[in-house]
Amino acid sequence: MDMNTKPFSFSLDTLDHAIVEALRESLENIMPDIMTDNNLSERLAYGQFRWNVIIAQLKDKCQHLGWLDLGLCKRGSWKTPVLFYPQRRYIFTLMTEDTFSGIQRRKDKGNHYLCAAADFNQNVQPQYEQTKLDLPPVEDAASQWIAKSKEQLSDAVKVDVGDINGHILVLFDTQADQLISVRAVRLTSKLEISTEEENWTKYIQMPYSATQTVIPSQNDDTEDEALVELL
Repeated sequence: MDMNTKPFSFSLDTLDHAIVEALRESLENIMPDIMTDNNLSERLAYGQFRWNVIIAQLKDKCQHLGWLDLGLCKRGSWKTPVLFYPQRRYIFTLMTEDTFSGIQRRKDKGNHYLCAAADFNQNVQPQYEQTKLDLPPVEDAASQWIAKSKEQLSDAVKVDVGDINGHILVLFDTQADQLISVRAVRLTSKLEISTEEENWTKYIQMPYSATQTVIPSQNDDTEDEALVELL
């Protein structure tokens, strides 16, 4: 390994730190407070409900970055939060590490939105240690579904986003209401982790401030609109 090689970076300015802080605040502070304030001891559907808090915190923590669109893509009975960051023309979705690991090995994974999202990523290569993963293939018959799902992901954030440079999946892991790891990755068509991976865990313990509003550098609708909310 070349010791002079710099770690890969998506060059997202402060968006990476903002996303991590939204996760940390939701999982470590707000959700435990909800449980305590309401004398709740059981955690039925806890994992699903916390996404409502995460979405609210993403809107709160990221809005100072300028024009950033956050919407929901309906996936059956579930709605997936989707972010679009025009400065880099990436779309983002979020998922736990455990959920992603299970999806990778599903025989019907061609029906999951991640296959459509991964189709935005062109010319990405799997990490060397993953080249021998025995993952089920994505059937060719899924190509029509993938095209439709890509359109749904785009429409979730804005009707006309133009060209999308790629999809970034934000993966996180928790333990006892603590956020212990966060990483951002781009996926191959087989849902392998590509060589484009960035570790965001360092931001969990870093102080975060969102007091300065950034004037949007790009906006396809009006010059005065700084945030589009579809919730």
